[in-house]
Amino acid sequence: MEEVAKRAKVGKPTLYKWWPTKATLVLAMLCERMAPNLEKPTALTAEESLRLRVRRLIDAFNGPFGKIVAGLIAEGQSEPAILREFFDRWVSPRRNATIADLQRGKNAGELRSQTEPELLNDTIFGAIYYRFLLRSGPLTRRFGEELVEQVIRGHRSGNSRS
Repeated sequence: MEEVAKRAKVGKPTLYKWWPTKATLVLAMLCERMAPNLEKPTALTAEESLRLRVRRLIDAFNGPFGKIVAGLIAEGQSEPAILREFFDRWVSPRRNATIADLQRGKNAGELRSQTEPELLNDTIFGAIYYRFLLRSGPLTRRFGEELVEQVIRGHRSGNSRS
């Protein structure tokens, strides 16, 4: 925080007024810089949109952003407010956008009527976060493609383009 205050040419009390911890400052920066990347692909099918979102998340997790997210999640284990804010500001908007795409696909007949968009979303993205945080295997685009294919296979309707 001292270095940030020095570079911003403000006192540390000013920083702490807005961001009480380093984690809250990092989260604010993350949301500000990454928020424009909340894409809303409407010309795509639900499955194409899902694949795009999976690819982008995996690419992000494999870059500098991944270390920041892992650090915030780790910090959130002892500071539940950080985890809640991370979920509310970062995860939830993306989760809701993906669920909306899946619901749109269900309504359009791309996905079976029995499909539960929230469960489908959490199955896919839960596996990505699991691999990302626990390093149970490589987090690659190929993994993402195979994951989506495996999970969505049983949810496609006969009207699906993908």
